[in-house]
Amino acid sequence: MSYQERNIITYIITGIIVMTIFTFHINDQFQSGAFDGPDAGVAIGWSAIKMIAGSIVVTIVVTILVHIASAIITQDASVDEADERDKLIDLVGMKVGFITFSIFFVGAMIWMAFGAPMAYVLIGSIYAMFIASMIEGCTRLVLYRRGF
Repeated sequence: MSYQERNIITYIITGIIVMTIFTFHINDQFQSGAFDGPDAGVAIGWSAIKMIAGSIVVTIVVTILVHIASAIITQDASVDEADERDKLIDLVGMKVGFITFSIFFVGAMIWMAFGAPMAYVLIGSIYAMFIASMIEGCTRLVLYRRGF
């Protein structure tokens, strides 16, 4: 497994961990009625800030653990330099992720035009970013595995 593939897998694992924790947190917020009043946007904003801070911590921890485990298993601690192929794969992944998020965003705007609550649209946008980043990571991983 190459250095880039290991980073993509770390990125996917981190995203899943963070969004799982965020889902439980949002579910608790819904159960407590935090999104029912006029301060729903404030509650969602603080939840998003907590998610961002938590994702930074989880990313650091998971990255360190994956790199240590990989170095122990493979007995190789070298770091590969990014070449032209890596940059092209990153661009294709970003393009796929951007298109995915754009589709979700347009869908959210249409949903809001038909009267969806703003809290649902905001939370849906957060999940759309997560789904787009997961699709981006999977696209990059497939391209690396195929040899692009």
